[in-house]
Amino acid sequence: MKILKPVLLTGAVIILVLVSIVVYFATDIFARNPEMTEFKNIPVVQKSINSDMEIQFIRHATVLIIVENKKILVDPMLGEIGTESPYPMTANRIKNPLISMPVKNENLIKDLDAVLLTHYHPDHFDKTAENILPKDLLIYCQPGDDILLKEKGFVNVQVIDIKSDLGEISIMRYEVNHAEGIWEGPMGKSSAYFLKTENDSLLISGDTIYDKNFENVLNETQPNLVIANAGAAQFIIGTPITLTADALKNITKILPNSKIFAVHMDAINHCVLLKDDLRKFVAEEGLTKSIFVPNEGGMLSIK
Repeated sequence: MKILKPVLLTGAVIILVLVSIVVYFATDIFARNPEMTEFKNIPVVQKSINSDMEIQFIRHATVLIIVENKKILVDPMLGEIGTESPYPMTANRIKNPLISMPVKNENLIKDLDAVLLTHYHPDHFDKTAENILPKDLLIYCQPGDDILLKEKGFVNVQVIDIKSDLGEISIMRYEVNHAEGIWEGPMGKSSAYFLKTENDSLLISGDTIYDKNFENVLNETQPNLVIANAGAAQFIIGTPITLTADALKNITKILPNSKIFAVHMDAINHCVLLKDDLRKFVAEEGLTKSIFVPNEGGMLSIK
């Protein structure tokens, strides 16, 4: 009995510690509210038959593209600041999103021609998007995500297996790897999309790690512009599940004449690479002519 009691006590302590870790990292019981940021109400770019490709970075991976007089919204995460739980198994226990939308949702979704969904994760298609987007809006997605969208009531869902066309815009899909190692299975697949017109070309990376598969996508498409999902998203174990600063540098080696616009930062609690840190890295590495880090609501363009 003298030996058994310390063993039982040690076991109880271990169980208590494990339960505490699970409660802290896998629930939002101890989650904090983000610091409130100012709502800026930046004007939303409008369609024009006379303009080149115009791109407006909204927040996180949400981007508005105007091309060939079509208005395409990529990965709509439209919820209010601090209204969602932090992602589980992440060190930063702050409620998502961490920053406010820079535009009014009603202006953003007005006159949309299509939504382009890289993958069905809540930081790319959230509850607010599900609720406010018209159910008959054209949504392009990867195979499998169409089932989830139709379950939510969307009736105009088009799977892109390899290629589709929206007017004069060619859209090609490439499967990319969202993670490797322990998180490869749980994170599932994501897609990169290559948009090409007579004069312009754009690659949307989706949530991908930098691996041989993604290198092949870059080499095959050779886009003028890359919208790169950076942020080095990270759980408390495992390797990053989105592009890191070094990965962006690698892209410049393959595409020395292209512009890289880094997004997917500062808005979700698992993204450990912040915009200011990436800007510092870009300056130190002499990459300011290749890699750009826009602010929310900022305009991008291919010229």
